[in-house]
Amino acid sequence: MTIGTHSPPSSKGGDMGWVGAGLVMFGFAAPSAVVGVAYSIGSTGLVFGPIACVLTTLASVLGAMFLHSMTLQHKENNMPALGLKIRGNTGYVIGLFVQQGNFLLYLPVALLCVANALQGCIDPDGSMLDCDDYWIFVVAIFCFATTQLRDLNNVNALSYVSLACVVAVIFSALQVVSSVPNEDKSGNSLVREASWFGNPDMSSDDDEDKKKAWVVFMLGLSMCAWAYVPSFLTVELANPKVMENPEDFPKAILLSAALNVVVYLSVGLYVVVQWGWTVEDPIMFGVAENSYLWPSDDLRSKLLNFFWLVACVISYALDSIPLGRQFQRHWAPEFDVDDFSPLACVKYMFYTSPTIILGVAMAVFIPSLFCMLAVATALTVPFANMIFPAWLYKFEARNVIEKEKKDSSQALLEDDGEGEGGEVLRLSIKYRRQLPYEWAVPFVAAMGWLVFVVCAWGAFGKLAISDLRGPLVVGCGSWEFLNE
Repeated sequence: MTIGTHSPPSSKGGDMGWVGAGLVMFGFAAPSAVVGVAYSIGSTGLVFGPIACVLTTLASVLGAMFLHSMTLQHKENNMPALGLKIRGNTGYVIGLFVQQGNFLLYLPVALLCVANALQGCIDPDGSMLDCDDYWIFVVAIFCFATTQLRDLNNVNALSYVSLACVVAVIFSALQVVSSVPNEDKSGNSLVREASWFGNPDMSSDDDEDKKKAWVVFMLGLSMCAWAYVPSFLTVELANPKVMENPEDFPKAILLSAALNVVVYLSVGLYVVVQWGWTVEDPIMFGVAENSYLWPSDDLRSKLLNFFWLVACVISYALDSIPLGRQFQRHWAPEFDVDDFSPLACVKYMFYTSPTIILGVAMAVFIPSLFCMLAVATALTVPFANMIFPAWLYKFEARNVIEKEKKDSSQALLEDDGEGEGGEVLRLSIKYRRQLPYEWAVPFVAAMGWLVFVVCAWGAFGKLAISDLRGPLVVGCGSWEFLNE
């Protein structure tokens, strides 16, 4: 069986440092996370939320460390190929589903975020185009253009731009929360104090409110998982084609983890303390619905949406580039990704065109993108971030131990460990020392299954409860097919 997992090796080495790699991993989900952390803290509690964030982040860090160790040994440049190397076709199929499947299902949501941000910059009140779908058609052009960057090594500079934009969004959000009270149009306070553990409605006497509150609690916890997903890009980044020194990649993982925790605590806690626990998901300031809090046509509102727009476009690029490469490997495995001649660019656009076609189609025709994303999160994030890396690492460690025993016996038979056989044995022992995280496999695997249960509970609860599901809409205006 032939599986297209490789392209010809690049003629140039990578020049990305560990700081840039860390910012790329942080920027992958940060634009969405920064507008969702307050919802997460409010729905899970001022104490329990941060604890859940730290534990989930720790498990994600260790999962990425697992993948990094195996990538250094096997020199693969994508998760499905690494799975194929260690566990054969089963590893390939699982890696393809949990990584590339997530990339594909996130594309329409990324398009919608970019479209909403662009509308907030240009037409916040909807006087020009009053339908999200039209804005999706507009942004699809330049979003697809970012896919043509082809390689994560080419987004090094953009990672710093993304960080700057995320910081700008954070400061804008904190400024409006500090200066504007959370009141309705009549001046009545809307603040409901948060709990230390969970949310207040979880102890409600009303069974329906309690059921909804538990689902909200699970959705808040699931945000801790999808807001930080280093394993999605670890194998792609931690190789010589992208990084100048792949051995430094653990520093990048720790940097991205620290940024994630800082954003979660600083933004989430402050917004909830100031505005109460009933914060929308996502919380966006300056949109038309919140115009009584901060006018949507205010210059500050448009600037905030501009920064969010840039960060979301870069996030789309980080999602679509690996997915586009996967399509290219399938259609044309011998294509030279370093060839930017006009003909090569046209070919690459053709190879990667399914990304934008499928993204736009799903964005327009799926009735509720965020319900779809909740289900996709449950089926992919805990597996790609924790369960799959732990599974591979367990078998890799077992294979290394068996190889070490075999090499040891061979060395004794051949030359008492002093000649060529002894050198093979020493290399086996050296590699085993590069797998220092065996102790963490049970913790990461257990956290992965726990996160799966939490995400699944939240996802199917969101589908079942109409208040959380929201409207189901397909099309708009004269070509509206569904509106419930």
